[in-house]
Amino acid sequence: MRAFEKIQNKHNRDAGKKPYFDLTMVAVVVLLVAFGFVMIYSASAYQAGMSANFNNDSMYFLKKQIAAAVIGFIAMGVLVFIPPKFYRMVPSWVYLALAFILMALLLVPQFAKSSHGATRWLKLGPLPQFEPVEVVKLLMIIFYSRVYTKRGRDLTTFWKITLPLIPVGILGLFIRFTSHNLSSALIVMVIPLMMVSIIAKDRKSILFGWLGIAAAAAAAVGGIILIDKITGGVGNFRFGRVLAWLSPEKYSSNEGFQVMQALYAIGSGGLFGKGLGESVVKIGSISEAQNDMIFSIICEELGIFGAVCIIVLFAILIYRLFIIAANTRDLFNALLVIGIMCHISVQVILNIAVVTNSVPNTGVSLPFISAGGTSVLLFLVEIGIALSVGRNIMIEKK
Repeated sequence: MRAFEKIQNKHNRDAGKKPYFDLTMVAVVVLLVAFGFVMIYSASAYQAGMSANFNNDSMYFLKKQIAAAVIGFIAMGVLVFIPPKFYRMVPSWVYLALAFILMALLLVPQFAKSSHGATRWLKLGPLPQFEPVEVVKLLMIIFYSRVYTKRGRDLTTFWKITLPLIPVGILGLFIRFTSHNLSSALIVMVIPLMMVSIIAKDRKSILFGWLGIAAAAAAAVGGIILIDKITGGVGNFRFGRVLAWLSPEKYSSNEGFQVMQALYAIGSGGLFGKGLGESVVKIGSISEAQNDMIFSIICEELGIFGAVCIIVLFAILIYRLFIIAANTRDLFNALLVIGIMCHISVQVILNIAVVTNSVPNTGVSLPFISAGGTSVLLFLVEIGIALSVGRNIMIEKK
């Protein structure tokens, strides 16, 4: 009887209301993906057309991106109608276990695929080749939404905040070991930290935590500089990236070459750019410009105006995600959207920071725009989940 009364009360509350659907967010995502198509073709057409590795097909990368985006939009459309409570039906440990299993498969020769000296892709039976770490990012968002929902808002001490982060710290080290992909490992670890920073009550512990990370980073940079001074040169290429970040012109013939070319592209674009398709650095100077360095091509061809337009679109997307997270009544739903918001934010910030040499080169893609089938598909999946959360918000019918 009580259950019936609850259903009846909910029906009465929701009378005259309808589920919220964020058309603005959908429009922004479609614009970003479509813009990505244009820039991927512009950045890759020449090199793909001249290379036998890509069948001398100037549309090689564009075709792959379109195929992945079509699958992603279909998945997004399906996920919109799957209630967020579905993700709570699966025990939280399953998400963590699946993340470790996916990364462990990189150690199995018959499944792991290598390219450019890195092993970051899996080929499982009839499934297309994909990057497991992109799936792991989503798994961690769901896992920590479950973990911090269970703990509620009782995150009032340093240990209550940091102990749940131990699994993702171990996972980050495992990702670094299996894929040698430091940037993705850092992103996987940073997303849960950003999530708990938003909902935790103990702001002092969060502040000390971030200050500790900043101090560790500063100490690492200082140590690399000291080693370089003592030895007269650092052979490790990751150390070299830090040194190239500090003095790109000094290392312009090796580790700093990509960054110097990206800075040249940004500077030469001016206010309105050289024109679509007119980039110079994409022809040999920047290898695979359609990937991590695509923002520099945007700046060169479309200028500061084009770059600002893209940043504004991302800002609108982040704002729309924030609106959904702030208006949902369920903590788990809110954390899902917060995690997605943090994921997109950190990748946008890191990608632009790398291209502008604000941080050392880390190899991070620009969401929805950089070439990469797994990346664009998983980002569209995340948007589908966010829209599903939005549909649980009831608004007045007009």
